[in-house]
This record gives sequence, structure tokens and C-alpha cells, in this order.
Amino acid sequence: MNKKVFITLTILAIIYAVLFDFLRWEQYDTPSFIGGARFLFGLKGGFDYQSRLTKPLILLLPGFIELLTSLHPKYIFILQNIVFFYLCGIFICKINQLIFKDDKIAYLGMLAYTTCQPFAIYSLFILTDAAGWFFGILGIYLTLKCFSNSIIKIKNVLLIGCLVGLGCLMKESAIIGIIFLFSYILVAKFSFKKKIVFFTASSIGFIIPLMISFLIIEYFYHDSILKRILQAHLVTQSDHFELARIKQIFRIIDMYWFLFFIGLISVFKILKQQPNNYHLKSILIAIVLISLLLPIWPYLIDRILFLLAPFLIVIVNFGVYKFKQFGLPLVLIGGFLNIFISFIIYKFQIHGIIICGIILFLIVIAIFAMILKKSNYKKFNFKVF
Repeated sequence: MNKKVFITLTILAIIYAVLFDFLRWEQYDTPSFIGGARFLFGLKGGFDYQSRLTKPLILLLPGFIELLTSLHPKYIFILQNIVFFYLCGIFICKINQLIFKDDKIAYLGMLAYTTCQPFAIYSLFILTDAAGWFFGILGIYLTLKCFSNSIIKIKNVLLIGCLVGLGCLMKESAIIGIIFLFSYILVAKFSFKKKIVFFTASSIGFIIPLMISFLIIEYFYHDSILKRILQAHLVTQSDHFELARIKQIFRIIDMYWFLFFIGLISVFKILKQQPNNYHLKSILIAIVLISLLLPIWPYLIDRILFLLAPFLIVIVNFGVYKFKQFGLPLVLIGGFLNIFISFIIYKFQIHGIIICGIILFLIVIAIFAMILKKSNYKKFNFKVF
């Protein structure tokens, strides 16, 4: 299974590296990350634009390597993202394995996640999104592992909070890890006293690295993430509620939204039968909480909204399961359309092609559904733990 995942991720990495190379060096935010890494080490060409120093951990290695070797930071940013590219895919697979107890479904979840448009385009750019996605995913995985045990150690809860806090010092999207942890504590059947203890421990672990970084950056550079958010809101005002930005929601998982809504029906049916399914309950609560908190961040674009994808893909997988032996071709077709349409849009600026892709994918879903209906397959008992 691990070999299959690794080979798949390698093939996808090569495809994305070649297909979107024309965009890689022109991303608007790229210079600010390079400038921030240099500024941190006092190198020529360094500057702090868009408060990059407020998330310093991702800047350390590129700046340090250039200090020692004069190697341009852009290469180290890409190298870091290659590592996070693989880690995201591997741990998404692990999350789905924990939930579905099925290697094939876990693999399909990984394949769906890594063929979503934001991941395909931005994971190998000179940006820090892949780091934030990974630490958010890591927080989700560790939470599921921790609370699957009969005995839950407080130190493990504190450690999860700390790791997510460190992830937020690379990219703020890692915060989904702590939101999921809070959601799980909230819905699980613990005594009120235990809930308070777990909330407190996870909060302390999360806050400690953020507070240390906040004090250091404020003291030496007179900057903070709070100032960054306020400044950005002054610039954007209510722009993130414009129709063009709302459309970005569709681009989170593109074609897979249709499987998401099919899967969502299954999730509600499962929860009706298994009201103590804390995995699914916490996922739904986390989606709601993140959706309510998102307007705090001023820039609601697809790669920011993609922080929701680990939860959405789990539900997509329930939709995939409904198609049984057609699950793999369905994910492959959806993934191909996501990637191909994204390439056409960015390369040739042909936006209407999304509608064509939607129609084509709906036709494919309808064909597979009719074949299954005619074949009169017996229903499977779907167990989720």
C-alpha cells in the first residue's frame, strides 16, 4: 500500500511540475517569501512584505542555506514543498484508513485529495501552503489516533496542540488541526471535567509556540499576525464576499463536489444508525466551525479555502463507495477533469470550460449509476469506526 501511494505521488509530482511550470515562477506572493527568508538572516535583497516574518519557521531553512552556500532560496522552498507534497498524500491516506478500515478506499481518498485543483497547482510553488496543509492534516490524524485509544493521555493532547501551533508558524491554514481536536473533544462522551482538562491541555500546547514567536517577532521586528489581519482587512474591506470570490468555493474540490453531496447523504444515514460515531460527528462540526471562522481571514481564495479539503474528501469517499467497483475510474476521471480544466484556464484563460467539465462528469456519474442499478448489486453493510 505504501509503495503504491509513493509511486502515485511521484507520478503526480512529475505531472504537476511539468504542467504548471509556466505559473510557478510568476506567483504574486513568491517574492515576499524569498524576501522574508533573506531579511530574517540579514541577506541582500531581504524585505518583510505581507508580514512574512510572523510565520518564520518556513523561512528558516531557505534563508540559512543561502547564508551558508549562496543558493537561491526559491530552490529550498520548492524542496520543502516536495517533502510536504508527499507527507500530505501519505497522511490523507492514513486518515481515510483510520475512518474506513479499507486500503482501497483510503487510496482513493488520497488520489482525490491530490488531484484537486489547489493541490495540483500550488503544492509545488514557491509558497508555504503545502506546509500549512500538512500540519493541519497531521493534527487531524493524531487526534483520530489519540481518541481511538481506550486511555487518552493528557500529554498526547498537549503535543497535538503544540505541533499544530508550530504548523501555524509556517502557514495559518494548519489551524484546522486544533479546530478538529476541539470538535472531537466537544462531541465525544467525556465527563465535563475531562473535557475541560483536554481543552486546557490542547490550548496550552497550541498557544505556547505562538506566544513565543509573537513576543520575539514583536520585540525585534515590531510586527504580528494580528496587525497583518487588520491591515489586510483595511485593504480588502468586504471584497471577499464578492461573487468572484464566492466562486472560489467550487474550486476547492471541483468535480468532487457531486460525490461530496452523494456522500453527505450516506454520512447522515450512518450517524442516524451510529449516533456515537465521533469521527464523523467531529468532521461535520469542524466543517461548520471553519466555515463560520473563515471570514476572519481577508483573502478567501481557493488555496486558502483548501484547508477544508481533508474533511471534504472523507465525505467524498462515502460518495465514491456508493459506486463500488467504479470508484477508481470515477476518481480518475474527476481528477483528470480537475487538472486538465485548471491547466486550460490558467494557460489559455478559457473559463467557460468548467461548465463543460461539470456536464461531462455528471454524465459519467449517471452512466455508472445506471449500470449499477441494472446490475442489481446487493447492498453492503458499511461499517465505520
